[in-house]
Amino acid sequence: MLNGADGVVFVADSQKHKLEENIKSLRELAVNITKQNKKFQEFPIILQYNKRDVPNALPVATLDKYLNGMGWQRYEAVATTGVGIFDTLKAISKLVISRL
Repeated sequence: MLNGADGVVFVADSQKHKLEENIKSLRELAVNITKQNKKFQEFPIILQYNKRDVPNALPVATLDKYLNGMGWQRYEAVATTGVGIFDTLKAISKLVISRL
């Protein structure tokens, strides 16, 4: 899935009951990037915290604590309304271009 990828937007579901699934997916991403002979710590990644509009959304600080140990740029989003989507796209585009 990552063959030829120059960067990744990791979209995390902000709902409390999805936290463990998000953590597992992020670990799998790290493994897959490493399998591509790339350094996970150096690979361009942007986090997008989606579903910020739902009542059971975790605070951003909590999501950062569990998902953003690398200090990546992160954006809040509501995909159904488009909030944060363009900002995320601009950020990953700039990050990838800066590394080419």
